[in-house]
Amino acid sequence: LLNKCLERGINPEGQDAPKSIRQAVAMFFDDIYNPNSPHAGQVKDWPDKKRTETARWLTLVATGAGARSGNPCFTISDRGEGQTPERMPDTFLSLTKSNKLRIPFVQGKFNMGGTGVFEFCGQHGMQLIVTRRNPAILNGMLAHPSDTQWGFTIVLRENAGAGPVRSSVYTYLAPLGADQKPGQGGVLRFSADKMPMFPQGRDPYARESEWGTLIKLYEYAATGFKSNILMKDGLLSRMDLLLPDVALPVRLFECRKTYKGHEGSFENNLTGLGVRLEDDRGKNLEDGFPSPCPIGAMGEQMTATICAFKKGKAETYRKHEGIIFTLNGQTQGHLTPDFFTRGAVGLSYLADSILVMVDCSRF
Repeated sequence: LLNKCLERGINPEGQDAPKSIRQAVAMFFDDIYNPNSPHAGQVKDWPDKKRTETARWLTLVATGAGARSGNPCFTISDRGEGQTPERMPDTFLSLTKSNKLRIPFVQGKFNMGGTGVFEFCGQHGMQLIVTRRNPAILNGMLAHPSDTQWGFTIVLRENAGAGPVRSSVYTYLAPLGADQKPGQGGVLRFSADKMPMFPQGRDPYARESEWGTLIKLYEYAATGFKSNILMKDGLLSRMDLLLPDVALPVRLFECRKTYKGHEGSFENNLTGLGVRLEDDRGKNLEDGFPSPCPIGAMGEQMTATICAFKKGKAETYRKHEGIIFTLNGQTQGHLTPDFFTRGAVGLSYLADSILVMVDCSRF
């Protein structure tokens, strides 16, 4: 969304920028922009072909070991705005920057997405980042000679007791100029017209792109869902719940050779629980659901979407969640179904058949 905004020369923090994720999707991805339409920016109203075409440039791939022999590696690639080598320390590799705080149409607000994964990236906390700024955004205006190049680095955990390190720290590879300024070097960079960043079939690095970002998480501790990521108990269904109103579809690919199946069974779209419920409404939900319900509390406004499932269907969509709280389409916390069994609530008979999604984006 930021990439499309910047391509059009719109200041993401300015008056002409979209005021919400849904408005941004409508403005930049709908075939006809009609902001007054109830269907504007609604992925649930897109045909499958459009969902897949969009998701081909926003992918997650599982590679490496199968479930029985170790943890998988996950590669996330997108053809978004990308970053220049000089900007990487202030974006992907920053800890305290508020780059997106004043941009209302993005999901990442807390500057923790990139670091939140470190502790799960195997014994060494290892992550690879490769990125290049979209040339259309640069438009020939270079702040540094390397702005047209790809930048890359490796993040690694250095454990306590290794040399002068007294406590475990995460560091990233930045050797350029580090002999003159130790600990303040630049990331590595190279020139290439395009890079094979995106999957095709069972090949994780087949389709090329002139810009974008690839992040690889090594030996990821995917506890509880080590199976084929597209299966019922796999990563796809879990991410549907954690991104119930995802801004744009994401294409997931299972590229580990240990899993067998027919052609076409190794890739699928992540569209979020909201779209999935809408698609499955007739066979899994009771009539009249999902049902939206506006709520006001202490001056704050939110919308609760209530889903009442047919008998035995709830576990297809949830695990230990009764109420989930979302911000800009992303789950930030949840209450277990035990909430409904409390005496003050009095819905014990529905506890196994209900899920409530509370949108807190207007807080």
